[in-house]
Amino acid sequence: MTPESAKVSETLVLGSEVEGNLLTIVQSGTPAEQCLAIKALGAWAPPSARTVLLEATHNADPDVRVDALQTLVKLEETNLGKDFMWSLENDPVGEAKIAALRGLRREDRDLASSLLQRLILDRCEEDVAWEDEVDDWDDWLDIQKEVIHTVGRLGIEDAVDVLLTAANDEFGQDLWRETLEALAGLGRPGLLALIDAGQSASERHRERAARALGASRDSMAIKALDALSQDKVASVRLAALETMLERKAPLFDALLIEDQSGSIRAFAAARSQTIATDNLIQLAISDEDKMVRLAAARRLSERRPSAAQIGRLVNHAKLKLRHESEDFVAALVGILAESGSDEAFDLLMEIKTRSPKPDIQRAVLTAFSRFENPEVLEHLADGITSGSQMVRLSALVSLAALSRGSGEIADNAAAVLLLAARGGLVSEEEETKEKEKNGGQEEAKQFGARARDDDGGNKNRIVLDREGNIVPQETSSEPAKLSDYRNPEEATPTGDTDLDLPPENEAEASVDALAEDGADVVAFPQSTLSAILQGDVEQAEFQEEKIDLSEEDLKFLELAQSTLQKKRVRPDVAPNTALDIRRIAVRLIGEQVHSAFTPVLLEALNARDNELRAAALRALLHRCTKGVALEASDWSRLANQPPDNHLPARAAYLELLAFAPKELAMPHLEAALADEANMAQAAALATFEIMKIVPPQVPGMLHSGDRGTRRAALKLVCGLGETDRTDALVQATFEESGALWAELAAALKKRGACPLTAKIIARLDEACTRGGVNRQIALQVLSGMGDAKDAA
Repeated sequence: MTPESAKVSETLVLGSEVEGNLLTIVQSGTPAEQCLAIKALGAWAPPSARTVLLEATHNADPDVRVDALQTLVKLEETNLGKDFMWSLENDPVGEAKIAALRGLRREDRDLASSLLQRLILDRCEEDVAWEDEVDDWDDWLDIQKEVIHTVGRLGIEDAVDVLLTAANDEFGQDLWRETLEALAGLGRPGLLALIDAGQSASERHRERAARALGASRDSMAIKALDALSQDKVASVRLAALETMLERKAPLFDALLIEDQSGSIRAFAAARSQTIATDNLIQLAISDEDKMVRLAAARRLSERRPSAAQIGRLVNHAKLKLRHESEDFVAALVGILAESGSDEAFDLLMEIKTRSPKPDIQRAVLTAFSRFENPEVLEHLADGITSGSQMVRLSALVSLAALSRGSGEIADNAAAVLLLAARGGLVSEEEETKEKEKNGGQEEAKQFGARARDDDGGNKNRIVLDREGNIVPQETSSEPAKLSDYRNPEEATPTGDTDLDLPPENEAEASVDALAEDGADVVAFPQSTLSAILQGDVEQAEFQEEKIDLSEEDLKFLELAQSTLQKKRVRPDVAPNTALDIRRIAVRLIGEQVHSAFTPVLLEALNARDNELRAAALRALLHRCTKGVALEASDWSRLANQPPDNHLPARAAYLELLAFAPKELAMPHLEAALADEANMAQAAALATFEIMKIVPPQVPGMLHSGDRGTRRAALKLVCGLGETDRTDALVQATFEESGALWAELAAALKKRGACPLTAKIIARLDEACTRGGVNRQIALQVLSGMGDAKDAA
């Protein structure tokens, strides 16, 4: 509990008048209002709520009854056994029955025992009211499971036989899991039943019994678990061992690491609290199961092996590294990073050379942040230009980590990071040239044979220049014929067609006849629309209408084809590598505190890329929050920047002005409040809140048609405790059917008891008195405020 939350829980009170209105609404409001008022009472927990909530359990509306029962359970009210039993017997709604069962306490055991034991086996329709069954669902199974759970929670020991009878019912549902869990709470009789289940012929029953024994408080449970840990089935042994670990019972590691099941050895490697590092080394090196080796390697990365133990791992890796999985190699890289020795560094270099897979490269580059070696910087710089975005990110993160240190390595790492942020490692021009150079090969891989004509050429393709204009091609004056696009082996029959052809040749004959009749029909070139819509066979058989296409139409079809046949998108490959490097580098610079990084962030404000400018402004803002102050010349340079058309960048700039000199910031913030962009207005209001200034435009902002602007104005008024804006604040909450009620409740939680909170509660109480939609919104706000009190 934070000091602020403790203050709220001690001083924030509802008030007798508001409390009385809530009780009145529960008694006489509409069902929707009653439910909201019940939740508000549950959040504030006034002593007078008990009687009214008990009355609500007899309400005609089922939702009201269910909410009242659930609230009584939440408040942990005592001596209500008879009331809960009445609801269990007489309320036909399944949710109400479940809530009543959850409200029963151990002192109600004798009162509830008889009916609960009967409900385990039967619906008891002569004593218990039920809803009319519907075709899609029956509450009986849910209630039966809840009854079994309640029997175990209340500790009704004489219900053991009834529980076993229900579990063994071959015509009923599978209730063994619930039954075994309930038996664990029934003392010695329940434990003996669990031990019997642990000797069952069913592997599933033995496994469930082992897990259920974890809840038993009997001292004999550990002995039963120890016996189950030697079961012949590995899944049963594993369940028993996991339960023993949860109960903090001792495990015999020497036996576990020699177990014939790989799952048991992997459990020992991953979770045993007493396993020795030498045992982990042995499992990681020599175990035959790759999952065991992986579990041991990952556990070793959490420890600090000695130099001799690292040497054993290194020797193993040099011999069998090529045969290990990627996950094992990545875990091994983590161990080597923790070691930091020269031998570990040499092996990391070997892994980087031999394993080009992105996951391994990422792990190695991340590990390089632990080594202050000049050779590391060269490899990190190479990693920044990798084709995988995640590899580039790992390289940049490692550079940022090294640059936080001191000395020559840190300075050089900072220099490389600055170079990456400026675009000096990969420029956009170089990337464009490389793409153009490899464009033909990529197109051939992408489009393949369908980008060419039937004769292997590309004479029928439309050629575009760099501006998108069609390059004239040599064309024939004769119209294209469908037969020109046939495969050579598909010849049209020249003889007369016999009407007495066999049935299997009728379709072929009809197609050939149609082809002869439509010899003058113009077809699209195979590289355009027909290639998009059809395959080769369909193009040869399908008859198309004669259409006259202009050059603009053909240009559109070619562009449509190129759009539909785009390259497959990979999630780890950014479309623009140069920009991606700069964006990541700029974001990482935002975490640095050295003033030498400021100029490169200011330079990035002139970039054409919107996201890069926004990232640079966010980085400057984050550095200012960490105490990195900007010089007067830097603020002057920022003030002379033209307004950014990219709204996220403009919003970041306005938030940055909170740290600027007031005479420089105020004109920009005033202009932002008059801006038509709602995001700019919201950002300016957030900045005013940081500066602890309430601009005169706030009342109008509270009535803005944009929800984001109203939200920012609401937070500003609540954050600064402006009591003069109470009416406008409440009215803003009521707009849009109370869309901002949660924001108001959260803001009032944060403030705690103060004049503003008292005034707002009074306005909410007035809304509760008047009724209507605003009453429901006010009840939601009051409920949210009380929830914060309970959380504190």
